[in-house]
Amino acid sequence: MADDKHIVRTAAYDWSQGWRGRHPFNPASEMKLLPLGGQTGMKRLGVNLIRIPPGKESFIPHAHSLEEEFIFILEGAGEILLDGVGHPVGPGDFVGLPTDGVVHSLVSRGPGDLLYLTGGERSKVEVADMPSIGKTTVFRNGTMSLFGEDGVETLTEAEWMARTKIED
Repeated sequence: MADDKHIVRTAAYDWSQGWRGRHPFNPASEMKLLPLGGQTGMKRLGVNLIRIPPGKESFIPHAHSLEEEFIFILEGAGEILLDGVGHPVGPGDFVGLPTDGVVHSLVSRGPGDLLYLTGGERSKVEVADMPSIGKTTVFRNGTMSLFGEDGVETLTEAEWMARTKIED
């Protein structure tokens, strides 16, 4: 018989106590994140509830090579950028992001926070292009190797996460 470990009750979640950070290569990024999938024991699908303040962005514009991703807007007003073209999104809008090379990012347009559910595959290896900084990142075995014209920088997961901190 299943127990309640399969249920994450988000209604009472205290967002002030959760993870707050940004994408390490996007200074306009700011998010509060509640990981959902891992709390239930899911291993192959990462699922998160994310809150973005008005005027802030989610991640750096990127395109996945191996892992599909989705976004489902729950509250607020936003804009999904697909290959640099903005499309307004709001509650009930679903954005599917296959591995077709489309560079995407999400911006909160306010007046309140943009709240969305996002999920994606957790492959052993992922490759993501980040054209705004001229890098391609390979995620593998807890490391991130960023390839660019200036060479290769490899970060551990701890080093990557250290760069996500927002200084108050």
